[in-house]
Amino acid sequence: MTAVVPSPLLVVAHDGDRVAVGNEQLGWFDPGGDGDLTARVVAAAAQAEELRALIGAGSLPPVELGRRLAPSPTPVQVFGAPVNYHAHQGELGARSPSGDATTRELGLFVKAVGSVCGPDDAIELPALPGRESHYEGEVAVVISRGGGSIPAERALDHVAGLTAALDITLRLEAGKKEERSLRKSYRTFTPLGPALLPLSQVVSLPDVAVGLTLNGEPRQHGTLAQLICDVPELIAMASAVVDLRPGDVILTGTPAGVGPLRDGDEVAVSVSGLPPLRLPVRQAVAAGARA
Repeated sequence: MTAVVPSPLLVVAHDGDRVAVGNEQLGWFDPGGDGDLTARVVAAAAQAEELRALIGAGSLPPVELGRRLAPSPTPVQVFGAPVNYHAHQGELGARSPSGDATTRELGLFVKAVGSVCGPDDAIELPALPGRESHYEGEVAVVISRGGGSIPAERALDHVAGLTAALDITLRLEAGKKEERSLRKSYRTFTPLGPALLPLSQVVSLPDVAVGLTLNGEPRQHGTLAQLICDVPELIAMASAVVDLRPGDVILTGTPAGVGPLRDGDEVAVSVSGLPPLRLPVRQAVAAGARA
């Protein structure tokens, strides 16, 4: 089990340029700092214990709670692990472009950063008759310190924390092959949140669990101990290709149990030590009708 200091960092926008960090018990505070929104959030996560002490001492002025954003609101890069649980391997049969391969053979894929959304948004299903959009509940890793060719044994030094994620995927038509990234990159296809759990608050990373419910019914469950490529290896794989940046997000893969989303559904992802990421599902407006 994970041992967690009871102050996960929930991130919101305030007045367009201030960052509120805290929780409902402690209140909401602007940690200050330089840089863009993502840089300030990552800096706050790295100083979680100091921030707790300042909040407890009343040294940080309160701010009002605004609209919650993804814990990494503006990542430069988002990476995904295609088949990283053995139980998910071959689950989709002919509809999977991966065959029997796993993340170790396939490597990582990238998702458009424009697909990132937060816990106060809704998942929008593309208006594509005959195609299904499937949920994939995952643990996401948020990078705190960038770098290239990061060795696995030092990879956790580059982690700000964990958050819950969905890797929404537009499924293939049976028997067809197509690329992986764009069909996972529609707007709202990468929900993150609602909180960032600093890595300093996690005692046992392999024991971190992820679960997903659809309309209240359990559909997925797994732990990071079941990953084919663990978190340090995923960071090493990504950084071997490009330099990582603070705020970058790595999705660690989904357990078995994926399935379709439909208009009116509610999907929730729970990660150990964090409140659930709960979002409604809506049918998107057709492209020609979008303002």
